[in-house]
Amino acid sequence: MLKKNILAAAFVLGSALVSAHAAAQVSYFGGSVGRAKWNFDCAGSTSCHTAAASWKLYGGYEFSPNFGVEGSYIYLNEVGASDSALKATFNGRGADLAAIVKTTPMNNFVGFAKLGVAFMKGEVVASTYNFAASETHYSGQPLISLGALYYVDKKIAIRAEVDHRRVKVAGFTQTTSGVTNFSIGVQSEF
Repeated sequence: MLKKNILAAAFVLGSALVSAHAAAQVSYFGGSVGRAKWNFDCAGSTSCHTAAASWKLYGGYEFSPNFGVEGSYIYLNEVGASDSALKATFNGRGADLAAIVKTTPMNNFVGFAKLGVAFMKGEVVASTYNFAASETHYSGQPLISLGALYYVDKKIAIRAEVDHRRVKVAGFTQTTSGVTNFSIGVQSEF
C-alpha cells in the first residue's frame, strides 16, 4: 500500500512539474529600428560618417521565464569616409544566434542579457573618379547585448536594446570593425 501511495504521489508531482514547465515556455517575435555606430578611423578624410540607421527582426523561445534562445536578422546601414578623390563605404548584415537570460518581472519591466554569435556579411566599396571596387567577407563574430522590456500587456512589450558585434569588411587582418547598435521596437508573445 505504501509503495502505491509513493508511486501515486510521484506521478502527481511529476505531472505538476511537467505542466508547470510547459506553461513557462513562450515563443515570441518582434522588430526594431535603431542607430548603428561603427568604430573605424577617419583620419585623413574630409568627410566621415560612422553612424547610420539600422533595423532588426527577431524571434525567440523561452525554456523557462528566465532562460531562452533567440535568433535575429540585422541590417546595419551604410557608413563611410571620403576625401577629394577617394570614397569608401562600409555596410553589414547578418544573422545572430544567442542565449538569453532574463530577470524576474518588476512593475512590468524585465531586463535581459544575450551572448551569442553574429554571422555577418561585411562589405567595403571604394571608388575614385570612374573606377570602383568592392570586397565582401563573411565571418562569425561574438555578440553581446543588454536590454529591457516593458510589458504593455501580458503578450506585448516595448523593447530597448544595445548590442555589440564585429563585422569583417575586407581580407586584411585589421579590417574587422566593432559596431554598437542602439534599437527600440515591439515584441509579441504567442
